[in-house]
Amino acid sequence: MKLILLSLITLLFVTSGFSQFYNNEKKTASTKMNFVASPETENYDIIYQRIYWEVNPAVLYIKGKITSHFKTKENNFSTVYFDIINALTIDSVRYKDENITFTHNNNLLKISLPNALSAETLDSVTVYYQGEPEAVTGFGSFSKDTHAGTPVLWTLSEPYGAREWWPCKQSLTDKIDSIDIYIKTPKEYKVGSNGVLMYENIDGDYKTTYWKHRYPIAAYLVAIAVTNYEEFSYYAKVNATDSVEILNYVYPEDLNDVKDPIKFTVNVIELYSNLFIPYPFAKEKYGHAQFGWGGGMEHQTMSFMGTFNLGVIAHELAHQWFGDYITCGSWQHIWVNEGFAVFCENLTQEHLFSDQWINWKKGRIEYILANAKSGSVFCEDTNNVNRIFSYPLTYIKGGMIIQMLRNQIGDEAFFTGIKNYLNDTDFASKFAVAEDVQHFLQEAADTNLTQYFTDWYYGQGYPEYSFAWSRNGDNTVSINISQTTANSAVSFFALRVPVLLKGDDNEKLVYFHNTENNQTFTYNPGFKVTSIVFDPEYNVIAPHPANIDFVDDINNISQNIEIKLMPNPAKTNISIISSGVCIKKIMIYDISGKNVYRKSIRKHSDTANINISNFNEGLYSINIFLENDKIVRKQFVKKN
Repeated sequence: MKLILLSLITLLFVTSGFSQFYNNEKKTASTKMNFVASPETENYDIIYQRIYWEVNPAVLYIKGKITSHFKTKENNFSTVYFDIINALTIDSVRYKDENITFTHNNNLLKISLPNALSAETLDSVTVYYQGEPEAVTGFGSFSKDTHAGTPVLWTLSEPYGAREWWPCKQSLTDKIDSIDIYIKTPKEYKVGSNGVLMYENIDGDYKTTYWKHRYPIAAYLVAIAVTNYEEFSYYAKVNATDSVEILNYVYPEDLNDVKDPIKFTVNVIELYSNLFIPYPFAKEKYGHAQFGWGGGMEHQTMSFMGTFNLGVIAHELAHQWFGDYITCGSWQHIWVNEGFAVFCENLTQEHLFSDQWINWKKGRIEYILANAKSGSVFCEDTNNVNRIFSYPLTYIKGGMIIQMLRNQIGDEAFFTGIKNYLNDTDFASKFAVAEDVQHFLQEAADTNLTQYFTDWYYGQGYPEYSFAWSRNGDNTVSINISQTTANSAVSFFALRVPVLLKGDDNEKLVYFHNTENNQTFTYNPGFKVTSIVFDPEYNVIAPHPANIDFVDDINNISQNIEIKLMPNPAKTNISIISSGVCIKKIMIYDISGKNVYRKSIRKHSDTANINISNFNEGLYSINIFLENDKIVRKQFVKKN
């Protein structure tokens, strides 16, 4: 899912954020407790569902008949449960051509079978229901609107909304193995849905549309969209011999404007098929159905699109691999879906808009620094829809920790690990959590990534580096790396730190494995170094200083002398108090590395007072030069 916010971060891609629609919607969602899972449904596997719906996009109403084939997982199985809200009316339940008893309360349909079944028995029931769906959670699970005066209806069930419009097993442990969907509408409308369009039959004033889907699918990814669509297709190669249709349903008034942007899908589906595995639903289709929402939703084989911005196209397509083919096994691990979709936006920038790739990453890192000092990518509160779909954490930081990990272990290991993950039969067409992804990546890289996931996935904040360097003769340089952390939840981030060594006519990117604070590395690049640059390609989530200090002797850098900054945070003035060693110079840098204050103290003193009332709010680094030729680094926060 992608929620849109206009941003200046990038030129070609509108960043995946929250629309005004979402800002309104989340006020409703955040006030209600959200359904997580019904343990009553876990004693059977859902095998197949044959679905008949009657809808009119001008009316907020649904009538349905759902036949569900299931396999029991225990002996003495005598009741079948489905998730469906109380606002919908159950007309009857049929079993072997007979009506059977049921109860419907607490948003659960309980069906009593005439006879108990043994384990591993395949059986079925048919539920007849109708009513006005009630959007209790999420983003409007069953909605209607108009475009150019014409009614349009759509569904969007993520995360907890499937039960708000149809009786289902709303689960992240069990997928429907296959479905057939029949939708009756007034004849002037077209219906977009999952799978392959088998037919559209007109009978009088009504049309029945049949979509056939033969891949496992989670209940929240089952969807329909209904209006007076215009239809067109493109085709993309997913491997050396096979192509897939990209089927598009768009509003007639937008047809000419969206054809060119949608054609971009061809390039992206071919890119992802090459980098990962071939498009996983290639025997059926991929496509788009336009709907009246402020972003996009990755319904399996047909994403619903509120905009055809290139970033949204890339994001929703990525979900067909990451979110649909392999689905998060818990909303706590929504990163398995959304983090990878944002990472795939990154890949699209890299391969199709390479001249803007570094700026794209730079913009995301700057957003994380400003908005993700607290909170983990791991979603600790799945009762809060806004937390599940946190833009700074789930989306942007979630995507960038994947890009950063790729840079840490290298492309060969990274893409091998991802391909092994997508090809593994224990996960393909099933569910996964972060530890599963971790397993495949560390196996491919032959390394242990536990600390990385502890710090970056479960931890909070990011490192804030300080660098100094000196020349030692014979082209050898020494580089001192120290760090503080933006959040005390992580005391130290161990990383391979990329540093670009630059000379008059040469440069070399070197990785220093920073495993402890105030660590000094010595390296000979083979040329005289004149400057160094931290992470020039923006692969590390950390402030990137514009300038890095050159010092005569790296051994002068000290973290051991006691220096106090009071108060901290500060509003107007800050005092520096040294433990007996006089201060001779002070330099202050903002989060970008720009020098914003410089002062030499003629009469050396063990205290100094600085007026910071004109400083902008934010984090600052301060270098304190002492009389014993040591340099101490500290950080403080300016508050308004």
